Amino acid sequence: MSETPAVPLLDTVDPGTGRRAALAEAALIFDAIHRNDVRVAFAPEPDPDVSIVIVARDARHLLALTLYRLCAGQRLAGVTFEVVLVDNASTPETRALYPHLDGVTLIENATNTGFGPACNAGAARARGRFILFLNPDVDLLPGALAAMVAAFRDHEGAGIVGARLVFPGGVLQESGAGFRDDAGLTHPHGRGNADPFAPEHAATRDVGYVSGAVLMIERTLFEALGGFDPLFAPAYFEDTDLCLRCHQAERRVIVQPRAVAIHYENATSARREDVEALLDRNRARFLDRHRQSLFAQGPQPRGTGLLDHDPWRLRVLYVDDRVPHLDLGAGLPRANAILNAMAALGYAVTFFPNYEADAEEAQRYRDLDERIEISYASGDDGFARLIAERRDHYDVLWVSRPHNILFVTQALHAAGLDPRSFVRSKVIFDSEALFALRDFVTEAASAGSATAADLAWQAERETRLFGLADAVVCVSPAEARVLARYSACNATVLGHALTLPEAPTPGFSERAGFVFVGALAREGQPNVDSLDWFFAHTWPLVRAALPQAALTIVGGIAPEIRERYAREPGVQVTGRVPQTEPFLDAARVFLAPTRFAAGIPHKVHEAVARGLPCVVTPILADQVGWADGTGFLVRDWRDPKPFAAALVALHEDAALWHSVQAAGFKTIAADCDAGAFTAAIRSLCEAQVVA
Repeated sequence: MSETPAVPLLDTVDPGTGRRAALAEAALIFDAIHRNDVRVAFAPEPDPDVSIVIVARDARHLLALTLYRLCAGQRLAGVTFEVVLVDNASTPETRALYPHLDGVTLIENATNTGFGPACNAGAARARGRFILFLNPDVDLLPGALAAMVAAFRDHEGAGIVGARLVFPGGVLQESGAGFRDDAGLTHPHGRGNADPFAPEHAATRDVGYVSGAVLMIERTLFEALGGFDPLFAPAYFEDTDLCLRCHQAERRVIVQPRAVAIHYENATSARREDVEALLDRNRARFLDRHRQSLFAQGPQPRGTGLLDHDPWRLRVLYVDDRVPHLDLGAGLPRANAILNAMAALGYAVTFFPNYEADAEEAQRYRDLDERIEISYASGDDGFARLIAERRDHYDVLWVSRPHNILFVTQALHAAGLDPRSFVRSKVIFDSEALFALRDFVTEAASAGSATAADLAWQAERETRLFGLADAVVCVSPAEARVLARYSACNATVLGHALTLPEAPTPGFSERAGFVFVGALAREGQPNVDSLDWFFAHTWPLVRAALPQAALTIVGGIAPEIRERYAREPGVQVTGRVPQTEPFLDAARVFLAPTRFAAGIPHKVHEAVARGLPCVVTPILADQVGWADGTGFLVRDWRDPKPFAAALVALHEDAALWHSVQAAGFKTIAADCDAGAFTAAIRSLCEAQVVA
C-alpha cells in the first residue's frame, strides 16, 4: 500500500554508553584547554539578545565541554548572547578552569546556595531580553538559541520555551513534559524513545513544563514571577514550579523541538539516593502548592493525551497522499494551506501521509507550520497503530481524495470501527479532485467525444463512501455540481488561499520570456501531455514571431522528460526549486496549455497573485470560473495559432498586459481571500453536527 516508512537512519546507543563516551571526550577537552593554554574567549556583546546563566557545582570536565561548545558556536548561534557563570563553591580543580575564560561574567559563591538561588543571582547580572538557564552538562546544537528566541516571536503569549533534550548516543530524553495525578506526577514526553525524530515529539506545542536544563524565559517575566523559589533549594522542582507560575500568569510554556540539546543528565549530581530523597521532598512541596490548580478542573489526560497541555484544544487527524509542499502541485498546495490554517486556528493537527514523507525532518517542515505533527509514511501498518493508540483522541477526521477515503474506512472497519465512532465530533471527506471528471474530459479531448453515462458510473463509484461523512468538501463549483448530481451531497467549496504581495511585483518592462510551473514526474500526466502538445504545435509559432523567445520550465521532472524538453530551442528546465516566486517575477507571461485535468489549478492562481498574466485553455478557465481577460487570456488548444498569437500579444502589448493583470488582481483578492478560507475551515470543523 505504501512506500518504505520514512524513518531516519540513526543508530542510537543506550544513554549509559553514550554518557561514558561523552565523559571521556569532556575530559580530553578539559585537558587540552589546560595543556595547550587555550583561551575560551567569548566575543563581547554590548547589548545581547540572550543571557546564558550557568550554575556550576564541580563536574569540571562537562563544564569545560559546555563552555567550549558555546564559545565555538557563538557565530553560528543566530542571536547574540553573553555568559553568566555562577560557581556554587566548587573544588579547586573546577575553579582552575576559570582563568582560561574570557568574556564571561563570573560569580563565585563561598557556599553552595542551591540551584534556584544561584540562578537568581546570575539572572540579577543578566542584560539580555531573554535568560537561558543552561545546565553545565549540556551541548546546544546549531541554531538552538535562535530557534528558542523565534518561539517567543512566533507564538503569541509565550513566556517560557524549552528544547528537545537528547541523551548522548541519540536516545530521546524528553520533549517537554506534563502532569498526571499519579505517583509519578511529572511525565517527561518521549523519554527513552530510541528515535529522537519521532513525529509526535517533532512538533512545537504547549506543555505543562520544560526542564530547567535548558529553559529560556523573558527577563521581565522572570523578575515579575520573583525568580526561582528558594523553597526548593538545593535542587529539583524549582523549574517545574516556575513553569506552573508562568501558566498562572496567563503565559504559555512551549517546547521548541527545533532547539536540540545533548544533555548528559545527572552527570553533575550527588549520589542517586540523595537525589531521590530531594525529589520526594520537593514533589510533596510542589503538590502542596499546586494540586488544586493542576487537578481540580478539566479532563485528565490519558494515553496520547498526555502530550497535550490544553485538554480543550480541537484535535484534527488529516490524511492525504504525502506531505503537502507548495512545490509539488497535484492539489498538495491546497492541502498545505488547509493544514497551516488549522494550525493558525490553534488546532492540534496530526498529518498522516499515506504514501510518502520526506526522510529528513527539516524537509518535512520546510513550508508547514511547526505546530503540526507530521507522521511517518507507514501506510496500512502505521495507520492501524494510530487507530489502536489514538481511538477517541481526535475531534475531527479530515480525509483528502477518494482513494484515501477508501483506505481509511477499510482500516477502521478492520478495527471494528467506522469514521464516526473513531472521532468525537466531525468526519470531513475532501474530494480534492474528482478523477471521474478528469477522465471524462480526457476521453473527450483524446477521442473527440465522451459518454455521460460513463461519467455518472465513475462519479457514483468514486463517491460511494461520501455518505459516511458529516461534511463533504470540494475544490470548485464545477465539482460541487457533479457531487450534487451523482452522489446526492451538498459539498462545501474550498478553493485556494493566497495573499497578494505586500511590495509591488516587477512591471512589464522589468520582465521577459515565458514560464511554466508544474510537476512533470511521469509520462501521461496532464502537465506532461500539455507540454508535449505545446512543443509540437505552438512553441514553433511563438519562436517564429519572437525568435529570441525563452521559456523556463519549473517543477520536479523525470530525467527522460527533462532531456526531451531541454532540446527545445530557447527552453531552460530548472527542476524543482525551493521557491517559485523568483521565476514568476522574472517572466512576462505564464502559460498553462492544459488539455485535461481535475480540480482547480493552483499554479494559475499563484501566477495571477504574483501579477503574472497567463494564457490558459478553456478547461482551466472553467475550473477557475473567470472570464477571458481576467488574469488570463483563454484560447482553445485545438487551434494552436490563436493560442500562440495570444502568447505573443500578451508578451509584446504592454496595454493588454496591464489590463489583464489589473483584472486578475481584483478577482483573486475576492476569490482566494485567506480570511474567508480560514473562516470556512473553522465552520467545517467546529460547527455542531445536526442529526
